[in-house]
Amino acid sequence: MGDKSFMGHVPYAPGSAGHDGFGLLTLHEAPLLRAFRHGVMLAMPLLLAAAIGLLVNNFPLQIYQDFMLAFFGPRWKEPAALLFNSTIEILALATTYTISDSLMSLHNQRHPDRMVLPAMGVITALSCLFIMMGLQNSGSGLLIPWAGIRGLFGSLVITLCSCSLFLVLCRIKRLRLPYYSEGADPILPHMFDSLLPVLLTLGCFVIFREVLLHFGIRSLHEAFFNAIRVPFQEVNDSFGMAALYAFLVQVCWFFGIHGADLLDPITHQVLLKGMEANSLAVNNQLPPPHIFTKYFFDVYIYMGGAGTTLGLLAAIFLRGKDRGTRRVAKISILPVLFNINELLIFGLPIVLNPAFLIPFLFTPLVLVIISYLAVSWGLAPMPIFQVDWTTPPIASALISTGSWKGVVMQCVNLCVATGIYLPFVSLADEGKMRSRRKAFKQLVRIAASGIRGPGGKRCTDRPGSAGALARSLVNDMRSSLDRQDGDIVLHYQPRVDFVHKTVPCVEALLRWEHPFYGSIPPQLTFAIAHDAGLTARLDNRVMQMVFEQQFEWRSDKVFTTVAFNVSEDQLKDRSFPATLNSLYVRYSLPSDAIMLEISESLALDPESRYNDALKALHSIGAIIAVDDFGKSYLAMSQIKRLPLAEVQVDRNLVHDIAYSRNSQDVTGTIQEMCLKLGIRTSAEYVESQEQLETLLELNFSSFQGHYFSKPISAEACKEFMARFTGSGR
Repeated sequence: MGDKSFMGHVPYAPGSAGHDGFGLLTLHEAPLLRAFRHGVMLAMPLLLAAAIGLLVNNFPLQIYQDFMLAFFGPRWKEPAALLFNSTIEILALATTYTISDSLMSLHNQRHPDRMVLPAMGVITALSCLFIMMGLQNSGSGLLIPWAGIRGLFGSLVITLCSCSLFLVLCRIKRLRLPYYSEGADPILPHMFDSLLPVLLTLGCFVIFREVLLHFGIRSLHEAFFNAIRVPFQEVNDSFGMAALYAFLVQVCWFFGIHGADLLDPITHQVLLKGMEANSLAVNNQLPPPHIFTKYFFDVYIYMGGAGTTLGLLAAIFLRGKDRGTRRVAKISILPVLFNINELLIFGLPIVLNPAFLIPFLFTPLVLVIISYLAVSWGLAPMPIFQVDWTTPPIASALISTGSWKGVVMQCVNLCVATGIYLPFVSLADEGKMRSRRKAFKQLVRIAASGIRGPGGKRCTDRPGSAGALARSLVNDMRSSLDRQDGDIVLHYQPRVDFVHKTVPCVEALLRWEHPFYGSIPPQLTFAIAHDAGLTARLDNRVMQMVFEQQFEWRSDKVFTTVAFNVSEDQLKDRSFPATLNSLYVRYSLPSDAIMLEISESLALDPESRYNDALKALHSIGAIIAVDDFGKSYLAMSQIKRLPLAEVQVDRNLVHDIAYSRNSQDVTGTIQEMCLKLGIRTSAEYVESQEQLETLLELNFSSFQGHYFSKPISAEACKEFMARFTGSGR
């Protein structure tokens, strides 16, 4: 079928998790909902640009408006209006593209045996969207109605339906047109596979469109809007209407529909008329007859926009722990203060997010009840005077009520809203933490397996939650490496001479202490560094810290050798010996202060690729040790040709040494051979008394392992050395 490398995300193995590690509840595991959420999040730059344009033009300060008019002239609002219209007014089209692309990618991850071209799914979804919109010819070109935020819900339904139908048709083998031609572009076979499904999907939507026209429905979007407005043809300003209005606005927003636009019959027929009647009554020195007006909702209910999201922001900053959530909240602060909350609603997201369903739906309803009672009982003034909807809280209450009691009412409502959101913010964080911990465990298993991903990397090109987490860890590692006092630290494990009661060496072991995940396993740390091209920086950081620590210990009259592992990249680097030598000189350390540990596979490479590097290191006086020695008998025949000071017996031999005769024979042979060659030996991973006694019988005296000490901090290691050498253990 040709090359599939261009098709985007491919799972690393059948059955690999494709879940989004940052979903909140199991609802987000559904591919359609995850694709929607991903698509909307990818449209966030448009929402941010639209918020900026709206804020520039509607900043509720008269001195600002007067200045802009005087300085830039009567057309000063046109650039920001153009920015707004060019972003928010194409949101439905943009999200159709991003959602359909996400759906195709998720399908390819879950079904690697029947992958499709994402581009074919995208153009199919867009074409079906235009079919159902009912494009109009203006004479000079096509008009695209419902392309903005008002058409988002309809576009979502059409996108999900068209993509689902397209994918179902792609599964039918008889619809795949064979195309085999040597030397042809590898994309052509995939295009022919999708050709009939695309045509059939478009044909189905054309037929459906004709059926709708037969019943007098010109546009699915328009039909949806008209249908939902039917119950509100006859409206009044009763408490029940106000509560229903507040509730339905939130329901609409939860599904990505602009609730205020959808329910504008209520806004115009009741809320605005009630506001006008109140103003007329006040001018005639009569009591205002209507409580529920547009100003009532703008001032007392929608602080921060629909859902009283200013209360949500406060709850996030008070109790939110998730960094991603707090980051979105920080970006949203300024727009939300001016009641522009699309960035928060779609960026957090609140749309289709079950974690925030209850507080988002019911917070405004609770505030309607509280505010209605407060105004009815005379505890709070009625908002009467004109105020722009973008006016921030406090200022809006002062302007519209003309009383400090209005400000108090706003503050009470804001505290209530914050209190309602607080537990749900914590629940959302807990859901994200569980999901991320699950993804973390999966990523650790991936790193330990050593299996490469579809792009040749071990972690960062994985699909779903594991890949997303790996890419996030890359950024965290870069930040840690940029800071001298970062999360990358060294722990030290003593290597004791049991016979002479000394600690001749300690091994420096890299630890990445992540602020959220805790201690990152070394295999994952090195896999992330390798994928991100940060291995050299990590190696240099470790080497620098080793020399600094050894210099500190020598200054405190603590004499031991510090060993650290040398990577393959360092052996390949011809400047490594010179770099190492410069550190010896800078810190005035003798050559026996540092030991270089090199794995058996590198030191005893059958092709001898690193012999020159080892000789160069030996020439500057570096002490070289071979780690995990004894994996093969071939290693024993090669050891005599290398400038080695020490070999460390393979962990598998030590693990079985107490009860395996074969391990005892191999280990004894290594010991005898090294004695003849004048090479020191040590045994790592010693964890029991039985292992220790067996190794002592084989004439070993140098040991390292949890039986003596786990890897510990530099200060704890210093205390251990003093205690061990003085205890006569």
